[in-house]
Amino acid sequence: MRIVYLCPALDTPFGGIKVIHRHAEQLAALGVEACVLHPSDPAFSCTWFSHQAKRLREAVLDRDHDFVIVPEIWAAAFGRQCVEQQLRFAIFAQNPYLLTDDPPELARLAYRQAELVLVISEDCERMVLLNDKGIDPARLLRVIWSVPEQFLAGRDGVRPATSSTISFMPRKLPNHSRLVVAALREHLPPHWQIRAIDGVDEATVAAMLRGSRIFLSFSEFEGLPLPPVEAALAGNLVIGYTGRGGREYWNRPNFLEIEQGDIHGFVMAARQAVRDIDEGRLTRDDLAPGIARLAARYSAAAERDALRLMLERIERPRDAIMPTRQACQA
Repeated sequence: MRIVYLCPALDTPFGGIKVIHRHAEQLAALGVEACVLHPSDPAFSCTWFSHQAKRLREAVLDRDHDFVIVPEIWAAAFGRQCVEQQLRFAIFAQNPYLLTDDPPELARLAYRQAELVLVISEDCERMVLLNDKGIDPARLLRVIWSVPEQFLAGRDGVRPATSSTISFMPRKLPNHSRLVVAALREHLPPHWQIRAIDGVDEATVAAMLRGSRIFLSFSEFEGLPLPPVEAALAGNLVIGYTGRGGREYWNRPNFLEIEQGDIHGFVMAARQAVRDIDEGRLTRDDLAPGIARLAARYSAAAERDALRLMLERIERPRDAIMPTRQACQA
């Protein structure tokens, strides 16, 4: 059996694309043949992060050998093709808040015909069931992502950051981030700086986060936002929006939630955090227990355990988990 992950050919930072490649890598480490297929350009390869995921360079699939994992944005189009070509498939729902222009009835039928619906978070599972009450909950399976060790504060003997730096990613809700950053600059002590993380590769992101003390999160409607966890593992106090899906890990003292759109509350919370750090009321030691919990929860070992369970489900006889297939119709 070969696991084939379909993936958009985009060379810009999207957490979901990174997760697809990581899962293919982890499956390969488990001894499973796994690869990534970019249907629009099979020769494409992402360059903004390092990976060893194998690519399928020809868009040719074998119904007797392949199991296809379709991202939720392509559920209608590629789910339909899998049904028509009698390919076994699952839908991988990383962001249930994404809507496409495809006919919703095609997406619903694809979800119901998929052998599994992989969900990345508790919130993602709730939203999938909300959007289509006809899905059998028994076919939903929780998977997770892991965070590379390069994000961990103190990695390779490097001391955790002592610089007074606040970081953020301007590609996330740019109008919100502009408002918050512009106001916050007016209220920072001279020794504090705000630094944007944008247009750099994963290794540079990790280094910048390890050199930061506070991370401003502008996540919006995400199944399980990845940058806030990367920032927290790097030793940051994370302040901002949970993206809804992040609520399952958004725990004090490592995370401070701000109601989406509350620009004043956002700035005031960041100002107070700066004072708490400067006056010793919030230290690295205070954040250490939460960092340890996150490192265990989103570890490569935990990710592999979830993927092993996925493999067990896939390897069951098809009739044991699937209703009779129907043809997708427009």
